[in-house]
Amino acid sequence: MKKNKNSLLVDVGWCEWVSFPALKIPAIEAEIINEARQSILYIFDYSTFKEGEDLMISFGVHPIQKTDEVEVYSVVPVTTRRLLNIPDGGREWCYVIETEMRIGSMKKNIELTLVKHDSTLFRLQLAPKTIKSLVRLNPQKSYLTGQILNNYIPSIACNEV
Repeated sequence: MKKNKNSLLVDVGWCEWVSFPALKIPAIEAEIINEARQSILYIFDYSTFKEGEDLMISFGVHPIQKTDEVEVYSVVPVTTRRLLNIPDGGREWCYVIETEMRIGSMKKNIELTLVKHDSTLFRLQLAPKTIKSLVRLNPQKSYLTGQILNNYIPSIACNEV
């Protein structure tokens, strides 16, 4: 019996909890924006350095909305840099990394563009094209992969994955 490709897709809403194990981010709310061209992780306090031949980036993320109390720090190799249009009308060079993302039961390596501007409500914006082969987007719903437990949020500060 042949399986229907649609039955293998994960249903997601416009807002979902995702994780990035290699970045030590066990949970972060993602806004999935239909017209987005790339996935963006909003960061703070970053620096770059060379490790052998690799350009590395060290950065911080505030994974919980509306608070800067929880900080998660990561160090990863830079894949490339990309020139982005930013909301104030200017353009900015941003670093791009590749890392594993988990959303619901799905795991996938994705590119994340790192933007230094973490005062946005959602600290992660996902472009559907990044995950389109694995998900079916329902823009009228949210949290189709499940809600995070409120008592789990404090453990994020301890980087527990």
